[in-house]
Amino acid sequence: MKLTSVIDDVIKAYLHSGTSSKLFVGFTCGVPFLLRLTILDLWLKECGVSNTVIGLFTLLQWPFMLKFLWAPFLEKMDFPILSKMFGRRRGWAIASQLLLFFGLMGMASITPQTSIISLMCYVSLVAFADGCQDMSLYPYQLDKTNAKMFGPTAGIFVFGYKIGMFFSKSITLYFAHYFGWNFAYAFMAFSIFLCTIFIFCIDEPQIPKTREIKRIEKMVESYGRREKSKFEFIRIIKATFFECLVCPFKIFLQRRDWHKIVAIIMLYRAGDRMAQKMAKPFYVDMGFSKLEIANVVQVFGTIAALLGGIIGGYVVKLLGIKKAMFVAGIIHAIGCLSYVVLSCTGHNVRMLYLTVFIEDITCGIIATAFISFLYSLCNKNYAATMYALLWAFFELGGMIFRTISGIIADALGWVVFFLFVPFVFIPSLWILYQMIKQEEEVKK
Repeated sequence: MKLTSVIDDVIKAYLHSGTSSKLFVGFTCGVPFLLRLTILDLWLKECGVSNTVIGLFTLLQWPFMLKFLWAPFLEKMDFPILSKMFGRRRGWAIASQLLLFFGLMGMASITPQTSIISLMCYVSLVAFADGCQDMSLYPYQLDKTNAKMFGPTAGIFVFGYKIGMFFSKSITLYFAHYFGWNFAYAFMAFSIFLCTIFIFCIDEPQIPKTREIKRIEKMVESYGRREKSKFEFIRIIKATFFECLVCPFKIFLQRRDWHKIVAIIMLYRAGDRMAQKMAKPFYVDMGFSKLEIANVVQVFGTIAALLGGIIGGYVVKLLGIKKAMFVAGIIHAIGCLSYVVLSCTGHNVRMLYLTVFIEDITCGIIATAFISFLYSLCNKNYAATMYALLWAFFELGGMIFRTISGIIADALGWVVFFLFVPFVFIPSLWILYQMIKQEEEVKK
């Protein structure tokens, strides 16, 4: 295939109608993400907190991981007042952003040295609000998207997501350098309202109604007209609970390969999560300043990640989701070895540029392939709930591996730690290989 035809194909895929809204959604989801993770890790590291405690801070992300428990309420119910004014999804999104504002302002009002318990509480609040925002915006990602466009859609979402992450991490680090961490977090709390403007710029997605939901709505309507019975009310509650919470999980468990899917989701990016969790403390130990990290890791790294996301979307379109995941996983596992070279060279800015480029461009590719995989697993009638369930497995794996990453890094040292990371990719790649092989045999 000629290079010109490849470029034309990529342009057509990413200029497909409706992709611009996915860019806005990605940006909005990306802004708060690092404020409760790697940026917080750098703040903790500067305050003298150990790698082990930094790793254990990952446990505070449990509200984000367990968002599937309240996703059905966001998917099937309106938020009081706001949903009536702006639509169901936008109502929940605005409410989530208000909660994000209060959580970030809480983080900005304290310091790790004096109020570590209060900081933990506010981090958990931000994780909860971020999870609610993700669930309210997830249907926008699949709105008017067919299976052939999963790759480019995931690519443009990752592109917007990385821009949002770049916006938050670069501004936070620059402001922290010149004005201190508290001012930086206070500014980012107000910047959340920029995302609210984007919410008003995109159309409310169409919400499909199953036959059971329509039946429940008729039950509620008739219940309001006639004499109220507590038994009828209990029947409505039971029917709603089953339809909103049980049915999505039941559909997923009907898949023959559900256990393999869970294993892939939990393990596929485990090595990546370990490397990312320890990257900022590693850079600090190598002697790099906040300004160097902001210039190289945040600016140059984001450009590489944006490029990786676009490449990943096209690779998915070209190879298919599972094959793209397999190839991208191998490349990224090898790319993690660049950390080993940097740990041997020490404070070397040129090597930092190379390490960041390799890490972030391959990270962008696997992120796009992985999100495309999640898209392919979701039933549109229960999109937000199923996505939340799948994401919960991903977060559970991430929480485990991020939590132990600090313990392993302290025990092994940086060189051996980053030599160990690529081996973490092997189990998921093996499962993927088996699934690809089975699909090819079925086609024959």
